[in-house]
Amino acid sequence: MPERKFGSEWLLRVKDSDPDAAREVVRELHPLVMRIVHGHLPRRMDPEDLAQIVFVKVFQKIEQYNGDAPFEHWVARIAVNTCLN
Repeated sequence: MPERKFGSEWLLRVKDSDPDAAREVVRELHPLVMRIVHGHLPRRMDPEDLAQIVFVKVFQKIEQYNGDAPFEHWVARIAVNTCLN
């Protein structure tokens, strides 16, 4: 089975507020989040501002991620919900 990009060791680093791990999340997932934001962009909202809100929510809710689904899917769901709300 291929190793996930964001494995359990990495997740522990993020949950421990490791800034390098956080930068890696943003660097790796920024393109995904921007695609979602551009596809669901509410009127009068800057895409970069909305992406920033998404990443803030990701880090605020990181303790809720349990690993049942790939991390990228979990982040995508937060992005979609943020755009829709």
